[in-house]
Amino acid sequence: MEVCVAGASSFRHNNLMDNKEMKREMMSKGVMALFVGLSLAFVGILACRQLHIVWSVWPSTDGEVVRGTVQEMMNVPYAKGGLPIHSYSPSVEFRYTVSGKVYTTEAPSIYVSDTYDKAAAKLVPLYATGTHHPIRYNPRDPGEIRFGTIEFGSLAFSFLLLIGGVVLSTIGLKALAMAYLPGREATPAEESSAPSRVVSISARTAQESSVATIYCAACGRPVKVNQDTCPNCLKSVRAA
Repeated sequence: MEVCVAGASSFRHNNLMDNKEMKREMMSKGVMALFVGLSLAFVGILACRQLHIVWSVWPSTDGEVVRGTVQEMMNVPYAKGGLPIHSYSPSVEFRYTVSGKVYTTEAPSIYVSDTYDKAAAKLVPLYATGTHHPIRYNPRDPGEIRFGTIEFGSLAFSFLLLIGGVVLSTIGLKALAMAYLPGREATPAEESSAPSRVVSISARTAQESSVATIYCAACGRPVKVNQDTCPNCLKSVRAA
């Protein structure tokens, strides 16, 4: 018959190694999440800033429509082997004056359609030749213009990048903070459930009997339990 004796020191050593490995893995994931999150947030901030500059900072002027056309755009499909996706967008050429200089610039519309007819139908009533519309131009390069309304799709995408970047950065910082926290000591309950070494009953009895003592009834001196006679008075312990 055998009994289990808790190996607390071995458990603590294994637990310490596991904690170190877990911290290294958590630190690596935290650094990666923080890097990607900050990158996404930076791109989102730049995109939002550009939209703000175009629609709030760039000056506005009157533009006369010279002509309008429909541009065909080809988008690569997400799935391999898929057919290209065609879309169409009206493009308008404006004539306008900045600081006494006349410019003629063509710019695409934010409207996108899946057919040529829909795009042409959007172009004809809104941007007929000779009509006037407010346009915004880059003061550093008046040949760069925007017209229509703010691109809400681009604005929403910029906000998604910013929000995703903030969330990933928060997760990365949390992982790094947990990785740098000091290790926790094993509780008594955990130590009691640790792997154990096995000692036989006979070996334990031998160990106990080598140190257990009784007292001689004749002289009162201590005698080991495995001795039959007292080493002091030489009287039989068993007979006594």
